[in-house]
Amino acid sequence: MSACPVCGEAGDKAGLPGLEACGYCGLAFKTERYFGDPVYEEGLEDGIYGAAKAGLFARALDQLALAVPGKGRLLDVGCATGEFLKAAAARGWRAEGVELNPALALKAEAAGFTVTPLPVEQAMLDKDAYDVVTVFEVFCLMDKPAAAAAELFKILRPGGMLYVREFNAVFHLPLARLEAAGVFAPLGLKPAVIHNFNFRPRTLKAMLEAAGFTDVRVLNSKLTSGDAYRTGGLLGGLFTRLAKVLYYTLAQALWYASFGTAFAGSSLIVTARKP
Repeated sequence: MSACPVCGEAGDKAGLPGLEACGYCGLAFKTERYFGDPVYEEGLEDGIYGAAKAGLFARALDQLALAVPGKGRLLDVGCATGEFLKAAAARGWRAEGVELNPALALKAEAAGFTVTPLPVEQAMLDKDAYDVVTVFEVFCLMDKPAAAAAELFKILRPGGMLYVREFNAVFHLPLARLEAAGVFAPLGLKPAVIHNFNFRPRTLKAMLEAAGFTDVRVLNSKLTSGDAYRTGGLLGGLFTRLAKVLYYTLAQALWYASFGTAFAGSSLIVTARKP
């Protein structure tokens, strides 16, 4: 079995083909990783990178405005077409991005933003340069997420904040097993999201703390709006929207009932500070 890319412990079978799991930190990871660009149906990109996440971006910026009142310099890792950069700039942040997809990076640059086309751990960005770094569903796609976390710690100024949104393996791995068993096939549903790295709450916390971050806080994330990924199958977008609202409500009820220890949401929000 392979060593865990986050904590170095030995992996074990995760119950899905080509996937291993770390019994120590909880990371589930592919043994053969894929680093190509995601391919979406024609016409979906604008919704996936922008409209579906507009509410998430607004909530992130509301929280960051309270946590870092002076605003300042912001880096969005995996900035795609720059929709979050636009929202941040409109609020007074000096925003720039990192984006490996040349076509997406060109769109962000065309909107007036500086975009670095290298993995963040290779980009040689200035130490202590940023007041905030944001990472929306990108750790799961990175080549070396632990090394990237260490680099983000380095480029943040002391007191700076890291804001992460990431898929929750606690939710997606069981769904992936059901998908593999054909449970959702008759309705065409595809609810599970499995990437190279699939994080549990404790995995993210362990990775960030190992990088040097403190005050690591985890919450269930609200969901994207609509059905931008077309996962609703025969039940359609309305079903997906209603299911999202209901499931988030249930996940939050469980979180409160467990005194903040059970995270069943499909995605997580994680914040951390550089001391």
